Amino acid sequence: MLENIDVMNQRITMRKRKPIDAALRHLLDEQAANSGDLAPMTNEERVQMVRSMFVRSLESRASIPGLPNAVETRDVEIAPHLAARLYRPPSTALLPVLVYLHGGGWVGGSVATHDPFCRLLSQAAEIIVVSIEYRLAPEYPYPAALEDTLTAIHWAVKSAAEWGGDSARLALGGDSAGANLAAVAANQLCATTKVHLLCALLLLYPVTDHPNANHPSYTENATGYGLEVNTMHWFWKQYAPDVSPDDPNVSPLRLQTVPTLPPTLVATAEYDVLRDEGIAYAQKLAMSGIAVTHLHAPDMNHNFVAFPGTVGCFPQCNTTLTVIAHWLQSVLRSELLPNEGLTHKTSIFVR
Repeated sequence: MLENIDVMNQRITMRKRKPIDAALRHLLDEQAANSGDLAPMTNEERVQMVRSMFVRSLESRASIPGLPNAVETRDVEIAPHLAARLYRPPSTALLPVLVYLHGGGWVGGSVATHDPFCRLLSQAAEIIVVSIEYRLAPEYPYPAALEDTLTAIHWAVKSAAEWGGDSARLALGGDSAGANLAAVAANQLCATTKVHLLCALLLLYPVTDHPNANHPSYTENATGYGLEVNTMHWFWKQYAPDVSPDDPNVSPLRLQTVPTLPPTLVATAEYDVLRDEGIAYAQKLAMSGIAVTHLHAPDMNHNFVAFPGTVGCFPQCNTTLTVIAHWLQSVLRSELLPNEGLTHKTSIFVR
């Protein structure tokens, strides 16, 4: 069930904390029982462990509801170091395009691990998804992934017509660390270009601030809900070890002046260490006059809708996917300028 509420009252309403979904709690307990101790690992071993975890999470799924579907894929090369996968639903029409950045703490995840979510989203939203294989830390720390993101956006604008995409209806999005890259890239593009390249911004469970910012969700959800506080600190050390936590190019919540961004959807989950910085970012954009839709799951954890181990696993996954797809279709239905004809305060609960 979906409930519309005033975004300005959102923070107060959310403090009536709903218990975590029982099936999700069971899955998390099983995962915790099977996990090993990270303390004895070298940094290199931990990097490989994180990357293997994403792969194993996908391989553990005997089936994923809704897959296979009719979406067709094609792997392409954007630049010598940069590849992508195109997802196109069955249609002969010119379709809107979503450039998508996978999550994984800038260290793990890949086009392959997030393939199920991209296939589901492409069909549900009737959109071409361009999933980017950006360079990962620690081998390639900041700003490599951000540079890849910007390169991919410009490539999509120039080449969309070659694969049936409409560059005039271009969206940018990602989950978790990928949403961080999307947010920063959007801020840079919209602050420096007069032409509106982006028509929509999709930020799923985004990293918008440094772990030392002391957001309450870092205390409330420190352990036991999938993504944990110590892991987030480690991710930051891999990605941006020599960057100030106040730099808006890694912490977009720290941006002083918000540019004219396109309509933006920010998704958060109650049992997520990143919950409060996601909420704060949605509020920051709304207060700056951006058309913001805030989608909150009161009984779920970080990135449940896109993570390979949980994609399509719970009813809330399907509900969230449907809301995201409908939002994309609504925003991209015509060539509107950013925020034209849209309300600035919309919030949705997924139940």
